[in-house]
Formats: sequence, C-alpha cells, structure tokens
Amino acid sequence: MSFSFTNTENNTSFDKQSKIWRGLPIEPIYGSQDMIGSVALHALLEHPDHIGQIYHQSGKQFRNIEIAIKAIQIARHFQRLQLKQCDIIGLCAANTEYVAPLFFGAMTAGLTISTVDPSYDKRGIEMIYSCTMPRMIFCDGVDYQRIREAFDKCGLSSSLVVTLNDHMEGVASILEFFEEKVEPEKYIVPVLEKSAYQVAVIVCTSGTTGFPKAVCISHAALLDFFKPTDFLNRIFLCFSSLSWVTGILTVIHGTIGRATRIISDKSFNPKDFFEIVKQHKVDIFLGSPSQLAMASSSNGIGESDLSSLAYFLIGGGSISHALIDKFKKYAPQTIFYGGYASSETCYAIASGVCESSNAVGTIGPNVEIKIIDNDNGKLLGPNELGEICVRSRLPWAGYYKNPQCTQAIYDSEGWIYTGDNGYINDEGKLFLSDRKVDIRKFDNFHFSPSDIEKVIIELPQLVDVCVVGIPDGVHGHLPAAAVIKRPNSSIGEEEIYQHVVNRMQSFEHLRGGIYFFKSLPRTVTGKTLRRQVLEMCLELSYSKTA
Repeated sequence: MSFSFTNTENNTSFDKQSKIWRGLPIEPIYGSQDMIGSVALHALLEHPDHIGQIYHQSGKQFRNIEIAIKAIQIARHFQRLQLKQCDIIGLCAANTEYVAPLFFGAMTAGLTISTVDPSYDKRGIEMIYSCTMPRMIFCDGVDYQRIREAFDKCGLSSSLVVTLNDHMEGVASILEFFEEKVEPEKYIVPVLEKSAYQVAVIVCTSGTTGFPKAVCISHAALLDFFKPTDFLNRIFLCFSSLSWVTGILTVIHGTIGRATRIISDKSFNPKDFFEIVKQHKVDIFLGSPSQLAMASSSNGIGESDLSSLAYFLIGGGSISHALIDKFKKYAPQTIFYGGYASSETCYAIASGVCESSNAVGTIGPNVEIKIIDNDNGKLLGPNELGEICVRSRLPWAGYYKNPQCTQAIYDSEGWIYTGDNGYINDEGKLFLSDRKVDIRKFDNFHFSPSDIEKVIIELPQLVDVCVVGIPDGVHGHLPAAAVIKRPNSSIGEEEIYQHVVNRMQSFEHLRGGIYFFKSLPRTVTGKTLRRQVLEMCLELSYSKTA
C-alpha cells in the first residue's frame, strides 16, 4: 500500500453497486517473509558510509555502518539474555543517539516493542505496561526512578530497566549491549516465526477519546506505508519520539530510503524547528497541524530561512488551509502534503497535496473505503456524510489483550470502523468532518466543530482555536470557541463572532460564547483535548453569569 507524496495522480474508482471506493491495486514492495530488521540492515550495509543520522543537540553524525553494527550487537545481546521472538520490551524515551540502533536491533531479534511517551505520568505508564508486561524497558536516565516505580507497581519488579543516556552507577546501561565485537557482513538475520504479519510494535492511541489503548502493528504494515525512494538523499526531520507511529515511520523509511534523519531530544517548538531547518538544510518535515499552527503564528517565522524545505508532510488532524497560506508567505516553494491515517489502520487511507477545498486527498493504493449512515448503517454514495470505514489487504492484530474493543471497530470482513465522519465527492476526494463523538446539534441541525474552526482561524490575529458545544436545555448545544490570540493582538469577541456570522449558517454561529486562553490542553502528539476545553469554557461561562 506504499504511497508516494511525489506522485499526485488520482486513481480512485467507485463501484456504484457495492458503493465502495478503491485506490489503485498495486503489487506490494515487500513480501510476506520480509521483516523490518532485515530490510533495514540490508539498506544500512549497502551504503555503509552514508550519514544516516545527525543528533542535533550534540552535532554527532552516525554513518550507516555504525548504526548497523550497534543494531547487530543489540540483537545478539538480546539473544544472550534469552529473549525470544515475540517477547515484549518497553521503550519510553526521547530521540537520542542509541534509539535507532535499539529499534533495529529489537526488530532484527524478532521482538515486539511496547512504546510509551516519556511525558506520560506514572499512572499512564502503569496502565500501559500493566497490559503489555515488558520483559525489560529502555528509558532516559532522567526518567529512571519514575519508570522503576511504575514498573514495580505493575508487578514487574524483576523486569530490567536500562538507561539510554545519563547512566547511573548500579543501573543497567545500553552501553553493556555493545561489548561484543561483530562482523556485520557475516550476521544472518533470523526468519520471523509468524511471517511479516508478526507484531513489531504496540503503540498507544492518542487518547483524545478516552484512555489510550494499545494498538498492535505488524512488520508488513510499517514497511508498506511509504514509498522509500521518496526519501533518497533527503534531509528528513520529525520531532516525534518512537512512542508514536510518525516517529517509527521516520526511522524505518528514512533509513531504508537513504535519507539523513535529523533527531532532536526535545519536543517541537518553533525556535528549534526554524534553527534545525536552517542549520541542516532540511527538505522534508513530518509534523502535525498543531505544529504548523505554532510555526505559522510564531514571531520568528519572518526571520527564518526556510528555503530548503521542499515538503511539509502533515498528519494527525484536520488541516486548515488558512494556516498553510500563513506559512507559505515565508516558504513559497514548500509543498504541503496531507494524509489521513490512524494507528489502527497504519497506512495512508487517503492523501494528497493540500488544497483550499480542505480535501484530505485521494484514496491510497490497495485501500477500500465505504461510508455508512450514522443512524442506520446504510451504505452511502458520493457527497453523503457518514462514518468512514476502511479495509486493506493486510489483517490487523487488534488492540493488545482487548478483544472487546477490537471487535467493536473491526468486523469479520476486515473493515475498520474509524469513528470519523466524512464523505467522498464526485472526483474521488475524501473530506473529513469530525469524529462521531464530536458532532453536536443546535435546533436539530448538526454542526461540525472542525468546520467552524477552519473559518475562525482565517483571522490573522489568532494563533489557535478549538470549538465545542455548550449544553443547552432548549437548543441542544450552542457552538462556542476557545481561542488563543497572537501577542499584542487587540481582536475582541464581537469581531470573531461577526466573522463566523458572515461566513457560516445560523446554526453554526457562536451562541455559546468566545473564550480567550493563553494555551489549550493537548495530547503529547499535539491533538487538542476537546473535552477538557469544554470544561474550561464552561467554567468561564459560569463565572460570567455568577
């Protein structure tokens, strides 16, 4: 299902009888016996002197051969520790120099990595790892005590905690994995016991609709995501840690596609983003809509050199073209390419060059989509709004140890019920509305928070916006907006309200109020936590009427 962001052809077809849309059927690049470890090691050893990774904070460069040797040393050490294929190890760490070798070493050994973002609190770490029960976990030295305490509470006192940096006396270190000398050209990668459908990683969902679930993703799905040649000799930047699919895909496809990956141990912030793009001449950036919003609205964008940036790949949420227009004033050469995917599907459901219509794009290769009515499950046709259901050629292993939640969204015919509303137009382009749980009604008219947000963010005085529905006994829900103003902006409620009145229908007007905040609550991947925003707006609303 590999898609290419350099190929913009529309190959979507629609079967009027079955009411199913299909992307172009193509032969997969990799076979059923291919594994991430073997494919990556082949790419690393084929071009041993290529600079595969640059650690921005230290400036240290890593040649492919160095990454390959360390990956093999790690795989061999796992064998000495008597870890077997499909055994689970944990990873809760920022992007530092040994994360990529650790990832490829684990993949080569046939292990499964259960990832958690290091920003999770102890309760979050306990919830995930009490489910996946890793044999050992790798973390940053600064987080060792917190991880150790969480592990002990999970009943994992015997599981080893290994530091990737900031090592401490008496605590296991990744450096111990590098003691054996190896000859990489003689190393034979073991065959996967369960073929390419074997689970490679277990990642957390973003948590926007409840506590995160543990999603199983196979070697085949991860290898099949991108077309690797799109990354050839590119400078590739993504701030996501390997706790998220975007970070994992960056490491895999940046490596097998022979890019130079720039890694940073810090989370995204505009200052670092502008500095890294300028210093390393980054030409591909993979980020989220919130990162685009922060960069576009930063006072530093006008002084930044973005001339190298050829592609801005966006995923993980609804994309406002107004934000793209703001950014392109300073980077007119940059192509913005959006995509729609999920941890559960782990492939590009639809993608394309971002356009003013706010279409997500056309359906990806080997992907099928059907749209069903939210009320009665009836199959819908072009331009009819309903829940998006997706099917691919690859089976999904489901949520780890959670068959009930798996069965709730994955049926016997291989369809995944995404929980997202949208429609496909006559040209075969997919448009997203909102998650089913976010749609609200005013006087029996459905309103989409994200549609209203796209209009509000057109105002140049605003940095970010989140629309919610204020409960009302008469009308159902009243649209309300939580907004963040640009520094020194004097825009007021009336101007924002009138802008929506001029652009949208009556049931979409902001009758629930407009509320100003300095920041909005987000997940660690940058998605706005709409339910928490609603609570913030309700609190301000009550204080105004008290």
